[in-house]
Amino acid sequence: MSKSTGNVIEPSEIISKNGAEILRLWVAMLNYKEDARFGKEILQHLIEAYRKIRNTWRFVLGNLYDFSPDVDSVPEDEMQLLDRWILKKSGDMRRRVLKAYEDYEFHVVFHAIYNFFTVELSSFYLDVIKDRAYCSSKKSVLRRSAQTALFRVLKDTIALMAPILPFTTDEAWEAMPAFEGKEESVHLGLFPGADEGRLDPAAVKEMDGLILVREKVLKELEKARESKLIGNSLEAVVVLSVPAGLMKLLKKHEAALAVLFIVSKVTLGEGTGEDIEILVKKAGGAKCERCWNWSDSVGKSADYPAFCARCSAVVGELGR
Repeated sequence: MSKSTGNVIEPSEIISKNGAEILRLWVAMLNYKEDARFGKEILQHLIEAYRKIRNTWRFVLGNLYDFSPDVDSVPEDEMQLLDRWILKKSGDMRRRVLKAYEDYEFHVVFHAIYNFFTVELSSFYLDVIKDRAYCSSKKSVLRRSAQTALFRVLKDTIALMAPILPFTTDEAWEAMPAFEGKEESVHLGLFPGADEGRLDPAAVKEMDGLILVREKVLKELEKARESKLIGNSLEAVVVLSVPAGLMKLLKKHEAALAVLFIVSKVTLGEGTGEDIEILVKKAGGAKCERCWNWSDSVGKSADYPAFCARCSAVVGELGR
């Protein structure tokens, strides 16, 4: 910006239109060793980044409405592999952020947290656990495991972002479920420790293997959508022809594959080649009005004819 060319943007203009948190975020994302740049494109990027962080916290908070951390938390060794994996990724991010704060590399703080929100959290983990969060029994280990992970990620990321977004983090902290030792304000607490959320190498290898298979399945699902075979991915059944070296892993996690791929059903068979073969078919049965999965069990419950067997059992427990 230059006064002589008349392209100066007054901070008061940004604050009155977008709020002071946007300017704080801009300062945090700057590499102060380089020239500080600002303009309409940068401002739009800041607004989108802020919305991503805020909306992610809103989504997580919305899924913790009935969760009491001191009562409902699941011990880490009893949590689902995917939930332990996201805690591990959160731990990796947390260590980078704490090191960046110590080194006064505030732009690294912002980018580490933002990349975690966009890559691991929003575009993968939160999408996969929606089925458990929305459709599993309220007090089931499956749902409580996901809520435990969500709470820990929420608590840590709010604390880590507090110096950068002081008002937004305080608002989110106030809305967070009460727990023993919770301070009145996030700014009265301490940063989380750097050694939490570790996952043993064998479990990391398993999850990485499942993610690689998922990526291949997603490509085939996209082809099926383009050919008009399916619309939503839940309209699909995925048939996997698996080489011997991969069968043990997929058999171990067979029950979780449909949720991981966000399809209605996954079947495993022995493959003859060295690589996995993937066939996408139109799901049979009928669509469950509660979970949207397609199943042959829909219509077999006299009490809940529009629901699948799982949803019929869950709703039956609620006495509805």
